[in-house]
Amino acid sequence: MTVTPPNHPLVPLTILPRWRGLWLLALPLLLAGCVSTKSSYTRDQVARRLKARSGYEMGAARAANAPSPALPNLQDGLSEDETVNLALTRNPAFQADLSTLALAQADLQDAGLLANPVLTGVTAYGTSPVFLALNFASDLLWQRPGRVGAAQLETQRVAESLVSRGLLVSRDAQLSYADITLADERLRIAREGITMRAEVARIVRDRYRVGEASELETVAPSADSLRAVDDFYRARRDDQVARLRLLATLGLDSVNADSLRFAPAPAAAVSVPPLRTLLDSAYAARPDLWAARIGIEGIGKRLKWERSRVFSFVLSLNARLNDPNPVHLAPGAAIGLPIFNRNQGRISRVKAELEQASWQYLALRQTVNLDVREAFAQYEQATQSVALWERSYLPSLSDALRRSTNAFINGDFPYVQVAETTRQLLDAQQRAADARADQRRALARLRYAVGGRF
Repeated sequence: MTVTPPNHPLVPLTILPRWRGLWLLALPLLLAGCVSTKSSYTRDQVARRLKARSGYEMGAARAANAPSPALPNLQDGLSEDETVNLALTRNPAFQADLSTLALAQADLQDAGLLANPVLTGVTAYGTSPVFLALNFASDLLWQRPGRVGAAQLETQRVAESLVSRGLLVSRDAQLSYADITLADERLRIAREGITMRAEVARIVRDRYRVGEASELETVAPSADSLRAVDDFYRARRDDQVARLRLLATLGLDSVNADSLRFAPAPAAAVSVPPLRTLLDSAYAARPDLWAARIGIEGIGKRLKWERSRVFSFVLSLNARLNDPNPVHLAPGAAIGLPIFNRNQGRISRVKAELEQASWQYLALRQTVNLDVREAFAQYEQATQSVALWERSYLPSLSDALRRSTNAFINGDFPYVQVAETTRQLLDAQQRAADARADQRRALARLRYAVGGRF
């Protein structure tokens, strides 16, 4: 076959017929390299998965120098759901984690790239003809599917890890919200303690002025009243610190922490499934477990890819020009002989990584089991404590304080009994608030442990 190129009308190109079969042999290599480098595991897919698991929105993607998303109406108080959504959309650390998906997609794109062909040439010298050779490292063609497959699985693993990271951010936001509601409740109890002890101190002073009590009897009520003021100052400081920590997490450093109100968290009246059901759900739905499984599969793909790198193969197209003879084209090949280097080091390393990933997966399953059992036990204990304090102790202590105060006003009851009953009631109120906060924390930990809402 003779082809006359347009730029050399007088020099025909001759392809030797006996080499035509080699091009047909190269066709399967070209087809083997045809594999897609597009991934369906994008940021939108992560957002949908997180929404399905937790019920919270992750927000649209934005650059680091882009304006922050609009804030909700802060005048009516910040609810727990709004707090979690703000954490997912404004937390800088979580936004940095989301960038790892773009890195994985870039690695996937790089895995699909082929090496550029190399053109070498020797100019004519004396009677030597002009020689050109176009070399193409064709071993990448059959290695490319394994390399791209491993990169695809790595992208999927990163996506599942980001879903797990989003659930962790949601859990931490719920824990911070529980801390703030507890700090607000303690501040309210401390303010109520000031009122209660100040009222008792006023009664003692009135009795002293009419001669029904000695001056020494006014010392203890006044000291208790000052102690209540000190407790209030401490509670206000703890409340401010809790607010500052949450606002820093949400990227709301410019907001006045003292002016921001938080909507009262509703009682955690949630139907929690049995422990066995929670464990089964955690094993099936935890995104970090899925990421570990996908990671093991990805390492297996890498192992196949490393084994395929034992052989190297270079195809070449050689051209020789020696006027007045025509240009002769002939294919060539260079095959690396795996005598000394059979990629033993890389293969052994990937095998070790596969063994390590398998053990890490088993360790993660144990961690998941412990997380679920521990959170379930904490939730049961906190629920029992809430019922104990709110249904039994608080009503009885409130009634006892009311009766002892009336008896003290009539002079039938000593102050020490009134002070002790007041102390017990305030302590019971704080314990009830602690139990409610523990119940909310345990519920948040339990939802994260099982991989989302149940």
